[in-house]
Amino acid sequence: MPETRTDSVRPIRAAFTLATVRSACAALLAFAALAGCGHSQVCQFDDYPRDDVWMAMVQAARAPRYSDWIVVENKVKVDDAAHRITVYRDLRRDLVEPGLSPQREETQWRFSAVISAQTPTAVTFSTPDWAVPAHFWKEADHFFGQVRMRLGELGPVRPVPGDPMGGAPANSSQDPKPPGHMSEKPAEGQLAAP
Repeated sequence: MPETRTDSVRPIRAAFTLATVRSACAALLAFAALAGCGHSQVCQFDDYPRDDVWMAMVQAARAPRYSDWIVVENKVKVDDAAHRITVYRDLRRDLVEPGLSPQREETQWRFSAVISAQTPTAVTFSTPDWAVPAHFWKEADHFFGQVRMRLGELGPVRPVPGDPMGGAPANSSQDPKPPGHMSEKPAEGQLAAP
């Protein structure tokens, strides 16, 4: 009976193990790139006084409003001297889809918001935790939206900068007509004024 040689199997096994380790390292690096540690996003509030923005930030941190989440816990630390807000927030929701049993989702956020001292006023929203970038951006946009909503409650509603549908209403040279006013009959082939 011929004798089996084991020295030819060892290099193949070693090469296979090395390839497995390399692919595992590559997968970990890809995961680390996708779910990066710590993120930050900045939003400018050019058209509002710094004190109003700070007050709106504090309100948005202390009393968050979500349309699709329930706030279970909301711990807020406000540092007035450094103009920094630190928040720990625990959120839950139940997803119900036809034909499937309800699923409970839970998420926790730990973030801080700092207002700049220089002009234009800018707010930096950041988290030190690991997060999927798209989830972080959504939470940052939610916070900035809450601040803008509260600024609107403090004064006139202004569109978000860069909003293509935003803009001030056109100035009118005429005063508005009183209720029940009948417009003049338009000339033949013309449209009536509103």
